[in-house]
Amino acid sequence: LALFVAFVIANTLANLEARGLDAGFAFLGDPAFFDINQRLIEYTSTSSFGRALIVGLLNTILVSALGIIAATVIGFVAGVLRLSDNWVVSRMVTVYVEITRNVPVLLQIIFWWGVLTGLPKVRDSLSIGDVLFLNNRGVRIPAPILESGFGLLFVSFLIGVVAAFLVARWARRRQEATGQAFHSFWVGLGLIVGLPLIVYFLTGQPVSWNVPVPGRFNFAGGFNITPELVALWFALSTYTGAFISEIVRSGIRSVSKGQTEAAFSLGLRPNLTMRKIIIPQAL
Repeated sequence: LALFVAFVIANTLANLEARGLDAGFAFLGDPAFFDINQRLIEYTSTSSFGRALIVGLLNTILVSALGIIAATVIGFVAGVLRLSDNWVVSRMVTVYVEITRNVPVLLQIIFWWGVLTGLPKVRDSLSIGDVLFLNNRGVRIPAPILESGFGLLFVSFLIGVVAAFLVARWARRRQEATGQAFHSFWVGLGLIVGLPLIVYFLTGQPVSWNVPVPGRFNFAGGFNITPELVALWFALSTYTGAFISEIVRSGIRSVSKGQTEAAFSLGLRPNLTMRKIIIPQAL
């Protein structure tokens, strides 16, 4: 095995040398000579291959983060709605889940890309509140402008998240010990949202928005999200959300029927029973 690996390596190096190609990672410092439309950091066609890899990695992280959030919301809502007593709602969600799960995700990406590139041109952009614009070049949204004091705002958000977690943990232990419930959800929401809002106004509103303004041929200001990124996000979110919905639905179905009947015997309504008993245990 060692001789075979040595032969493959030697043969590869010999072929690269015969074609004038260097082995190693020195090429990462060479100019890439190609452009990337969607980028979170500064990048031009004369940037290096290494910077191009960083831009691609950041785009992957961006799509993954957005997809995780959207797919979780879609999957949870769809999983609960599929169990609805409303025949129309449950069947509509069933059609969405079955079609999305059985169509290759690549075809879904191409479908959404075709829909987005079929939007009107820049001159005839679809406007939503004169703040968000849709056209065949993508989605134009306001761009945040971070000023001095934003660091404190970010730190306050992290403190709010940690404090909300600690409050929820304390409330759970308190309820197990005394049986008294504590509405940790509203307290956590106040810590995560309210605390950064207070810091936001105390620091003089360190975040402003550069709203896009339509021009003759293009927009001035704002931030443009390309159709490729939006199509990839939509497709991955709906595709993964369909699988998450089945996990949520099966989790709810797996809860013993005796527990729901016990809840009904205590006078709990069906929707209250699902919200307080079935969904937490299933998840």
